[in-house]
Amino acid sequence: MAQLARLKERINEEIPLTRALGVTFSDYTGDSIIARAPLASNHNHQGTGFGGSLYAVAVTAAWSLLELWLEARGLMGRVIIQSGTMDYGLPVSNNFHARCTLPSEEDMQRFARSVERRGKGRVCLESTVFVDEGGSAFPAATFSGRFVVIKGEDGPDT
Repeated sequence: MAQLARLKERINEEIPLTRALGVTFSDYTGDSIIARAPLASNHNHQGTGFGGSLYAVAVTAAWSLLELWLEARGLMGRVIIQSGTMDYGLPVSNNFHARCTLPSEEDMQRFARSVERRGKGRVCLESTVFVDEGGSAFPAATFSGRFVVIKGEDGPDT
């Protein structure tokens, strides 16, 4: 999908860490996205997924989904992570992906109204990190974060 290729090119330029992580995107539906990463670029000294890499890929999935959602609605602004936590349940022993899904349509409408009326809005997003194992995926970690969008005229910004 050309839209995801443009997104990958953009984040690799604006967020160089994503290039080092090997982040790619798939399965964008408008209300969810998957950010994928190889274990080979993201392992720790024990050969499992480095916690910081898992966190970065989970944040990247959420940030990217919000960017695409804003773009689809013609809303311009800077997307900034305000806070985030990560719960690690299982070691990541293979390639992995993070899936982020938007909250309810009602929550997103409230968020959009806030951006339009006040020039700023906050929304909480969650990403689940899955380990890819032999055609199946197992949940390994969960990211929860609050993102702020500050309305602007100069387009999306990191």
